[in-house]
Amino acid sequence: MPKRVQQTEKKAFLYILFSLALFISLISFFDFFTSIYEPLKGNFRVIHLVLELMSIAVSAIIASNGWVAFTHTLAMNRLLFSSAFIAVAFFNLMHILTFDGTTAFIEIHVTSLTVWFLILGRLVESISLTFIVVYSCKGAAPRSLRWLTYNGFLLLAIVTSIIVILYADHLPLLLKDGRPTLVKTAIEYFFIIIHILILIKAFTIYRKEKKIEFLLIILSSYSLILSSWLMTIYLSPDGYRSFAGHVFKVLGYLFLVNIIFKVNIEHPFEQVKEFSKRNQLLLDSVGEGIYGLDSEGRTIFINKSALRMLGYTEQEVMGRKLHYLIHHKKENGFPSPPRECPIFRTNLDGRNRRQESYFWRKDGTGFPVILEARALLQDDDIIGTVTTFIDLTETRKLKKLELEKQAVDVELELAATVQQSLLPKFEHIPPGVDLGGVSVPYRKLSGDFYKAVFQGSQLVFGVADICGKGVPAAIEMAMMTYSMEQFNHLKVEPHHVMESLNRFAVKYMSDSSFVTMFFGNYDIRTSIFSYSNAGHEPALLFRERTGEFFELSTNNPILGIMENSVYETKEIHIESGDILLLYTDGLTENRASNSPDDNKRLRRLLLHADRTLSARELSKTLLRLMNQDGHPITDDQTLLIFKKL
Repeated sequence: MPKRVQQTEKKAFLYILFSLALFISLISFFDFFTSIYEPLKGNFRVIHLVLELMSIAVSAIIASNGWVAFTHTLAMNRLLFSSAFIAVAFFNLMHILTFDGTTAFIEIHVTSLTVWFLILGRLVESISLTFIVVYSCKGAAPRSLRWLTYNGFLLLAIVTSIIVILYADHLPLLLKDGRPTLVKTAIEYFFIIIHILILIKAFTIYRKEKKIEFLLIILSSYSLILSSWLMTIYLSPDGYRSFAGHVFKVLGYLFLVNIIFKVNIEHPFEQVKEFSKRNQLLLDSVGEGIYGLDSEGRTIFINKSALRMLGYTEQEVMGRKLHYLIHHKKENGFPSPPRECPIFRTNLDGRNRRQESYFWRKDGTGFPVILEARALLQDDDIIGTVTTFIDLTETRKLKKLELEKQAVDVELELAATVQQSLLPKFEHIPPGVDLGGVSVPYRKLSGDFYKAVFQGSQLVFGVADICGKGVPAAIEMAMMTYSMEQFNHLKVEPHHVMESLNRFAVKYMSDSSFVTMFFGNYDIRTSIFSYSNAGHEPALLFRERTGEFFELSTNNPILGIMENSVYETKEIHIESGDILLLYTDGLTENRASNSPDDNKRLRRLLLHADRTLSARELSKTLLRLMNQDGHPITDDQTLLIFKKL
């Protein structure tokens, strides 16, 4: 249960206990309260006027609030409830005007007549409250019905009042010698029964839904029950019990006003607040930077991606003119006045714009972006702009790779030479480990490749297989190989590399191409191997100490399919004598039958091979043994072996 509901329940419980104790005291200690009330009795007419004016004001608030809220809710049950209080307010007004001969033109049974108006107001209030609780339907009503219902209830109150005044001498007396008659007592008990039923129904609903408005209905009905009860036992209209009855009636109406506040003001505000929170979560989940400006260029919202790229906090940019923080200079350092800013121009003419530009971070460094500015419109008026932008730093780096691809397309022979030169020569392997490999293309150029980079304490290596064969696959292999060298592997984990390579593959490779890759970092200080697998064959780890094989893999998608794919990194400890095999599917595919490919044959060959050979020689030996069955080779074959000495 929400904490706010618990606190409201405690307050409601205290109110019920206190009011019940006061009610019992008012009944039990007549002489005591009579003596206390005696000094106020002479001012009862003024006190009564104030209380009834409060009742009228509360009724008017309920009616007016319902009038305004109907345009947003179109709820039929709320419309009838709020419009009924027009009649309640009118009857209470007539009750004041006919009280104790206030109006000189009414001469018949004035005291009884004024009570009739009080009874009519209570009757309408009880019926409307019963309707809102029992019939909780929220069917939409036409907007024009608002005038009809409000005018209808007002007309009903006026006509009823005229009839009551004209036929006052034919109506049953409600007071005799200042005390309630049997008729009035019966009517008050009728109201008590109605409000008991309302209280039970509201309590049943509240137990299920825990909505505060039903708790307030319970308190309202409870207060009105006490009011009606006191109205049956007072000894004179100006006695303290009558006064207390009027007070409880006002309290009951105030609880109804609180309900209107909860339903029509607080709840919609909370919904708007929740909606705003969800929108902010949605904005923060987007990788692109997004921010909004008002018509003066001041920031009205910004997502976390934009803040991260710009280096600011939300408090530092909200309400400030963002142009002078991030867009005030061009890439060459010259000033960029607002009149040249595409966002500023969109704010003037409402035209959407998309172009490359340059933004500046809080630390003074800049970065290229592609931005798209759109106008915020309200009733065809431009009230601001929404701008999305993407950091082009990585894109510009990758354009260099695209130029290399074009060069490779022109000179195929040179491409083969370049491809072989990209493969590592294993000349700078750190002590304590050995790394070697072999790659045999199916045609002249291979779509397989392996890569090894030694940075600081990290030995980084991996194997990849590009979909396809020949020239296109070889070109894309060269691009991916070069791209792998651009990362600082001391800071970037394997899954981050995979995510960057995936975005590169989606942008620059053909729609029919994709890449599988196994990639990892070996830390020579800790002997921890961190790896990530993008849909590639699992690496095969042979543990010399136990003679067991372990398949290393992560459940990641292949590269080049979806731009926003997410990858993960796993770790394993490498022991002395362990051998790690990274290979492509061309090595292990079963060319003799339609049975699935597996690495069982590679495992058997490694167990029987001379594992004291260098990694380079062991890879050549295993490749030769895998192909000695005489079946034709139909794919590029690559094998990379890592050994811990």
